[in-house]
Amino acid sequence: MDIQEFIQAVGKHIREADPIELLVSVLGTIAMALAIIIVFNILQLIIGTLLKKHLNGQRTLLLKKSIKYTGFIMALLFIFKSMGIDTSALLGAAGVVGIIIGFAAQTTVSSLLSGLFLLSEKSFKVGDTIQIGNTLGIILSVDLLSVKVRTFDNIFVRIPNETLIQNNLMTLSRFPIRRLDLTFTVAYSEDLEKIRDVVLDITAKNHFVLVNPGPLFRVDKLDLSGVQIILNVWFDSNYLLDTKTSMLMDIKQRFEKECIEFSKINIQPFPVGTV
Repeated sequence: MDIQEFIQAVGKHIREADPIELLVSVLGTIAMALAIIIVFNILQLIIGTLLKKHLNGQRTLLLKKSIKYTGFIMALLFIFKSMGIDTSALLGAAGVVGIIIGFAAQTTVSSLLSGLFLLSEKSFKVGDTIQIGNTLGIILSVDLLSVKVRTFDNIFVRIPNETLIQNNLMTLSRFPIRRLDLTFTVAYSEDLEKIRDVVLDITAKNHFVLVNPGPLFRVDKLDLSGVQIILNVWFDSNYLLDTKTSMLMDIKQRFEKECIEFSKINIQPFPVGTV
C-alpha cells in the first residue's frame, strides 16, 4: 500500500461511517489519544526526577524527550487503529521508507551517531559555553541530532552533531580558571626590570587576577620594533571580559604614568566574537 492508497482507504472509511457514530468515535479517539500523551508526559517527569541524581543533565533531557516522542507515536497509532486502518501497511510503505532512507541517511543517521559519540565523550553539558568555528554561545539543549546554542548577542543557533564531531570544539567553561596571555612591545631604551616590577604590581592590584597560579612575566624576543614581552595571568572563567578590560586599562594608565613607551598589545588566545 502506497500513500495514495492509504489516503483513499481513510476517505472510504469516513464516507461509509454513520455521522453520529463517527463523531462519537472521533471524540473518544481524541480523548484517548490525549490521555496517552498526558500519561507519557507524566511518565517522563517521574523518570526524569528519579534518574536526575544518576544521569547528567543532557542524558536526562534526551531520555525525557525519547519518552515524550514515544507517547506521540503511540497516540498516533491508536488513532489509526481506532479508524480501522492497518498501520503495518503504512509503516511498511516502500516508497516512503525509500525516500526517507535516501535523503536522510547521510545526514540524520550521521548526526544521530555523532550525538551518541558526543554523549559518551562528555565533552560538554547544558549551560556550558562552547565555541565551534565562529559560533560562540551557551548550550541550551543537547538533542539526538543537534545542539542548540544561544550566542552572547542573543541569537539562537542550531549546530548539527555531525558538525561538532568533524570540527574542533572548545568548551570554554569546562575548567574553573583560564589563562590570559598579553603580548606587548617596549622600546630598547626602557628599563626591563622596572617594567617587570610595574607589570607585576598591576597584576597584584587587579582583583580579577588570581594569586595562585601566579602571573608570569617573560621577555619573549627582540624585534626590530623593540623588546617583546609576554604576561600570563590566570582568572576565574566567569570573569573573562572583566579581566581582559581591566588589565588593558591598568597597563595603559600605569605605563603612561611611568612614562614607559610601548606599542601594540595583543591578547591570545581569545574567543572569536567576545572582543
